[in-house]
Amino acid sequence: MNPSNVPVVDLSSLFTSDTHTKHKTAYEIDLAFQNVGFLVISGHGVNELTIRNCGNSVRRYFDLPTENKMRVKQPSIDVIRGYIPFNSGALATTEDDSVATAPDLKESFNIGPLKQISENDVNLKMLRSPNLWPEQPLGLRSHWEQCYKELEDLGSTILHACALALGLPERWFEQHTDGHFSILSALHYPAQIENPKPGQLRAGAHTDFDVLTIISTDDAPGGLQIMSTSGTWTDVPWIPKTFVVNVGDLLARWSNDRWKSTLHRVVNPPRQLAQNSRRLTIGYFQQVNPRTLIEALPGTTSDHNPAKYSPITAGEHHNEKFLRQANAASRLALD
Repeated sequence: MNPSNVPVVDLSSLFTSDTHTKHKTAYEIDLAFQNVGFLVISGHGVNELTIRNCGNSVRRYFDLPTENKMRVKQPSIDVIRGYIPFNSGALATTEDDSVATAPDLKESFNIGPLKQISENDVNLKMLRSPNLWPEQPLGLRSHWEQCYKELEDLGSTILHACALALGLPERWFEQHTDGHFSILSALHYPAQIENPKPGQLRAGAHTDFDVLTIISTDDAPGGLQIMSTSGTWTDVPWIPKTFVVNVGDLLARWSNDRWKSTLHRVVNPPRQLAQNSRRLTIGYFQQVNPRTLIEALPGTTSDHNPAKYSPITAGEHHNEKFLRQANAASRLALD
């Protein structure tokens, strides 16, 4: 356990055939998800060069003039593809859309699944939109496609451990992920030359919509914090060659709140370090098939702990959460 109380778990046993050590690792993940909702993972199997190439290529993209970046602008507010510019939203509004807050201090680039699946349901088409690829920098697409594949595999591996923790067959979740709508994002927090507005953060306090979030971050001033059980903000440690993983709202609901979706934020750097505080986060937001029915997972209910939520599909859950964020973003754009 490190000083922040965010556990560090070595996943290397999950890539072996040793059943005993797999279950031990699954138990460690289960405890972390129950107690903190976050963990740091090593031994994850993702090639370090893959993450470096993905990050370097998208940094070059973010360095382009705004007019170049806007050529692959997000096509509509309900489609998470392409470039999302500054002043496009405040994540704090996803917790309470009545909150009046300045936009988050970031821009992003986003892609969805590499395998295109046709969708007739108009309410799900936004989850199946094609990816938008910039012409520059050269090589970005190939680096991002490789990164998506490796993080997609890592997400599956973590879900294998989740299944084992619940006493389910190791590949139980695969029936629900063969048509997932997971997102790979680069979140760019530029150096802060000007003072932020009162209450304005790099990313306001929020929980994630998804099943799991897997992120790789820079070691730069102004980083990720989580809300502790005591109600205080705690830094998440930066450890080289690791990822941070957290439970999203969907998995918390699916697990009948066995696992916690924890409030978190990205804070501003100290003013004396602000001019050299550029920060990049590569995040994989694991989702499941949009028509998967989200009801209490086997092993998460009992006579003393009945199901807390009514069933809902993963697509409906996403749209419900995202609509709140989109409406709030529209209001911010009008201010």
